[in-house]
Amino acid sequence: MTTSRANRELTTDDKTEVVKYLQDRMSLGKLPRGSIKAAAAALNLNRKTVSGIWKDFLTQGSSPSKKAGRVGRKLRYTPEHVTQLVQELPQEERSTMRDIATATGLTMGTICRNLKSGTLERRSSRLKPVSKRVVIQHDNASPHASVSDGVLDAIQGHFADGWEFRVRRQPPNSPDLNVLDLGFFASIQALQYKSVSRTVDDVIRSTLAAFDELSEEKLDNVFLTLQAVMRIVLEHNGDNHFRLPHLHKEAMRRAGTLVANVACPVSLL
Repeated sequence: MTTSRANRELTTDDKTEVVKYLQDRMSLGKLPRGSIKAAAAALNLNRKTVSGIWKDFLTQGSSPSKKAGRVGRKLRYTPEHVTQLVQELPQEERSTMRDIATATGLTMGTICRNLKSGTLERRSSRLKPVSKRVVIQHDNASPHASVSDGVLDAIQGHFADGWEFRVRRQPPNSPDLNVLDLGFFASIQALQYKSVSRTVDDVIRSTLAAFDELSEEKLDNVFLTLQAVMRIVLEHNGDNHFRLPHLHKEAMRRAGTLVANVACPVSLL
């Protein structure tokens, strides 16, 4: 870009060249004094132009055009195209965003952006506003308080090895150990919701079909995560202030190194 430009508008390649020139001169994450002026002289540009391109790159990761109107990068999927793709789907294939993404080939990001912009609208059951009856269901969280110290004291005499048992409950509202409801059953339900059920028999039939369709790898993943969570609960003395462990199960399964059980250190016993 040493020759004079016929057009006052910089192309994307010109802006990339400016950014690359300045990046090559960076030291310890900062530009040395005089770098903007040197880039302007080397690339035959005004100093303010170079400074503006660099600031846009630092704040936005790019230097978009500031022209008014229909300028900039063209959308791969226009709102009209997205609407057409979604409307062509059967009702049972657009119950969730993930189902829509799988059926249309759109990315989750594209669907989220169109939801926020109003191109796509969320729809719930048309029967919900009609019904006036409210059913309040009590969530029976008995595992948090079903065993008391008195029960353990009563059975402790049956153990002759000096074992002592005390209750330290996992705090409520911590779903990490609720492996069946939030792991395995949720996976079955996600598949069951894809089929339309109009009667109780349809619900039973679709649930059994979803159970057969669910892969055994999913169940294996759920229980491996449960074992890892149980170990980390022991490490935190029964507390639930911890990050869920990531075992990279899919990568280990592809490499053939996935373990059947998670080991527990002797220091926790």
